[in-house]
Amino acid sequence: MLYFNRRNYRDMSKSHSILLVEDDADDRYIMHLAFTELNYADQVKVFNSGEDILKYLQALPHSDLYPSLVVLDYNMPGMNGGEVLMRMKMDDGLRDIPVAMYSTGMRSLEVKLKSMGAAHCFEKGQQIIEVVTLALRLKNIVENKELMEE
Repeated sequence: MLYFNRRNYRDMSKSHSILLVEDDADDRYIMHLAFTELNYADQVKVFNSGEDILKYLQALPHSDLYPSLVVLDYNMPGMNGGEVLMRMKMDDGLRDIPVAMYSTGMRSLEVKLKSMGAAHCFEKGQQIIEVVTLALRLKNIVENKELMEE
């Protein structure tokens, strides 16, 4: 499938619109189910850790392959989502990639994370309907961003 915007042609079969970082296997599975329900699972690539996504992003040969959105779980062992956000915003090549943060207890973190450069902050859903709603919001963010770039 080809996607066109003013900047370039983008072969969506070679890149992903959303990169999701989630350390919990159950949460990864539920998010996968939610994106599958929305017929969007093929546009999402999932990582287990902050270190993994940074390595992946830094290894991309050019910015045309960057995702439309990176979604970070805040509470992860090792490098947490806040640290990944900070490293992305300090990297000249990665700083313009929009980042959405999600976690339980997000309300207390939202102001801090937005001041660090997070574009969006979401509460992690506990029920499947909440997770599907979150997935739909993320999908809409990507699709609206792409429409604005056309």
